[in-house]
Amino acid sequence: MRIRHSLVLVIAAAALLTGCGEKAEPRGWEPDDALQRADETLGKDTGGEGRVTMRGTGFVAAGLDKTLETGGERPYRFDIACDSEESPRVTLVLSREGGSGDRSFDVPCTAGEAVRLNFPAGAALTARIEPAAQDDSPPAGVLSWQLLTVDPRTVEGCADVLAGCSG
Repeated sequence: MRIRHSLVLVIAAAALLTGCGEKAEPRGWEPDDALQRADETLGKDTGGEGRVTMRGTGFVAAGLDKTLETGGERPYRFDIACDSEESPRVTLVLSREGGSGDRSFDVPCTAGEAVRLNFPAGAALTARIEPAAQDDSPPAGVLSWQLLTVDPRTVEGCADVLAGCSG
C-alpha cells in the first residue's frame, strides 16, 4: 500500500514539472473587466462630495460626443477614465456654447487613473473624443465618464479648467 501512495505522488509531481497538468490560460484584456475597472476608478477619491447628474460609457474606437447640461448654481466636475491595452491615451476636448474656444486634455488609458475637471455652471458643454479613423484597426478600449455637481467648498485644484489655471 505504501508503494502505491508514493507512486501516485511521484507521478503527480512529474506531471506538474513536465507541464502535463492543467494550466489556467491568461485572459488578457477583456472589455467587461476594463469597464468595471474604469467605473471603479471613477468612484475612487470622490469622497461623496458630488451628485452625479449624467453618466455614460463607450468604446475608445467609437469616441465620445456628448452634450452636457451644466446650468444651475453649483459648480460641476467632469470625471473620465479610460482603460485600454492598445491606446496609451486619448484626447478629450471640452467646449462651451458661446465660450472662448476648445480646451484639450490628455486622458491616460491606464487602469486606475481618472481625469477630474472642474468648471462653473453655465451654458451647455460638449465633451468630445475623436473616433478612430475608418482605415485603422479600431483600438480596444473603454471609456467611462460622469458629470457631477459639487459643493463649491469641496472643489480641489483648478476651479475652472475652461478658463485655464496657472501652475
